[in-house]
Amino acid sequence: MFGLYRYIAVSVLLSAGVMGADWAQGDPQVSGIREPGSMYVLGVMLDEGFGVEIDERRAFEWYRRAAELGHAESMNRLGILYLQGRGVPQNTQSARSWFRLAAAQGSLTAINNIALLYFYGLGVHQSYSKAARVLRISANRGNADGQNKLGMMYASGLGVVPDQRRARDLFLKSAAQGYSPAMVNLGLMLTQESDADTRDVLPRPFLHQSNAAPAIQQALLNQSDIGHAIGPR
Repeated sequence: MFGLYRYIAVSVLLSAGVMGADWAQGDPQVSGIREPGSMYVLGVMLDEGFGVEIDERRAFEWYRRAAELGHAESMNRLGILYLQGRGVPQNTQSARSWFRLAAAQGSLTAINNIALLYFYGLGVHQSYSKAARVLRISANRGNADGQNKLGMMYASGLGVVPDQRRARDLFLKSAAQGYSPAMVNLGLMLTQESDADTRDVLPRPFLHQSNAAPAIQQALLNQSDIGHAIGPR
């Protein structure tokens, strides 16, 4: 989170001299930005409204340019835009393709999003067990969001055999990284630990804050690279 804000600040300062009128005209092709990380940051600014008005179409263009240069998190962000239908027509197959490309480049956030597709059956056959298997990849690589989500599946017994001890271990690992949703889940579990059965404490592993009803919006409001103000994070 802090790394992103620092990168935004540095990128804005470094880019101010080359953006000028072209930025005001909104033409990314002639703005002078060449580095994919800077393209990604500009996409985030437009996507999230950091210092500028939200413009999802232009955010898509910046992400696309960075993705074409191999930037993994831009690929992941393109997947989110396609999944949510923001800036482009909704297309779950395109979303899945971008998530897979990002995951191949090492994005653990994208791996979590692939798990999300299986969890909700978005463009794929719905399968809690496949969602859990995919989450294990990011959890085993130390991703706090993946650890928390997998812990919730163990706590709920969705796609896995219920295992409260395993769930607690995953919440602890995630919380140790400062991941606040895991801290909350751990606290909930500890308040329930005297009960014989705690499977229903956390019945919806991917539930997050949202202003929209669809499960897509709920599930995508938690991105580890951008922070939890938006959540799919």
